[in-house]
Amino acid sequence: MAPPSLPLPLPDRPSVAVLPFADPEGDFDTQALADGLSEHVTDALACTPGLFVSARNSAFTFKGRAVPPDEAAGRLGVAHVLTGTLSRTGTRLQVRARLHRAAVETPVWMQDLDADEGALHALRSRIVAATVAAVAPGLALDAAPERAGPPLDAGVYAPFLSAYANHAMPSAESVRLRIASIEAVRRLVPEHPLPYALLAQCYTNLVVQGWSPDAAADCAEGARLARLALERDAGDPAVLMMAGHTLAFLAQDYDAALGLLDRSLALNPNSAAAYERSGWVRCYVGEADWAAAHFRAAKRQSPLDPTTFRFESGLGLALCMAGAHEEALAWLDRSMAEDPTWTSTHRVRAATLAWLGRQAEAEAAAARFMELEPSYRIHRAMRLYRPSPGKERFVEGMRRAGVPF
Repeated sequence: MAPPSLPLPLPDRPSVAVLPFADPEGDFDTQALADGLSEHVTDALACTPGLFVSARNSAFTFKGRAVPPDEAAGRLGVAHVLTGTLSRTGTRLQVRARLHRAAVETPVWMQDLDADEGALHALRSRIVAATVAAVAPGLALDAAPERAGPPLDAGVYAPFLSAYANHAMPSAESVRLRIASIEAVRRLVPEHPLPYALLAQCYTNLVVQGWSPDAAADCAEGARLARLALERDAGDPAVLMMAGHTLAFLAQDYDAALGLLDRSLALNPNSAAAYERSGWVRCYVGEADWAAAHFRAAKRQSPLDPTTFRFESGLGLALCMAGAHEEALAWLDRSMAEDPTWTSTHRVRAATLAWLGRQAEAEAAAARFMELEPSYRIHRAMRLYRPSPGKERFVEGMRRAGVPF
């Protein structure tokens, strides 16, 4: 995806991005700890009321690259950038953190911290408190909620899980491989909620993309895993997000799903992933305008996201359902250029072209969609949507394009 050519406008509140901390020695295990620290600092800041925090997925596009803080701030659309390094000597950790303000040459503050590996959680808290004090001095220092969450010193599996949570699964084979990998982690930490939530998302992807050989069985398994994740932690915004998304798509429990997604966004109003998933579910219940707003929020929260094609595909669906077909097509074309295998884009694009009167192109788009998902039938898929004018508009567009009913 090409980066924006101009800096993004700043949000209407104090803003910061946490770039991935580096290990100067290049040790794999130490880099895993550095990634985990970066992600936990991001999560803690993101859950602080009154802050705009750029999403992890966009910030991590700078991993391993020497990018001036000013440039990163402009591309992410934030006023401040937090950078750092983490190195290890035996069981001792040395963390160097620097907070930069756009257009200011010297860092706003610098911290050199040294502690035992078991004190990583305390180091995170010190970095978060100093960042909040510098970025938004008017905010109370205790505004950031302290959650136990996954243990920071849990070894490599925490950043491993996070990586799986934040990357696309482009094929059925990749999803199956991911299920096997996460199952291995789940057996090591059977009471940790994230493996269950991540597995639930894998089954959701199989079903939604039409890759499941037994959709009924995969729906049941995904919903079961989502509920097990909630049993283990119903207060973690990431768990709430993934479980809500799964229960919407695999169990059609939309009211419960929207409640979980709303709780997730209340706890972490900076989550691009939660905005995206909320957007899809709101399309299913016919709230097209609200869905479009949430997809736009996801794009602003994570402007360099490697999975931005999903935000654009969802925005295209919401706009198609709302009758804004010209704008819908523009977003769908962008999505398809970034990932031509994402099947949702093709069916919505076919419907949109039909509504625009571009019949030959609509039929070609429908034919391409059916090559990717030959078992798709409108009447089966549309059972998942609640009755709404947007649903009827989408169905009629697909029918006109030649998608089998």
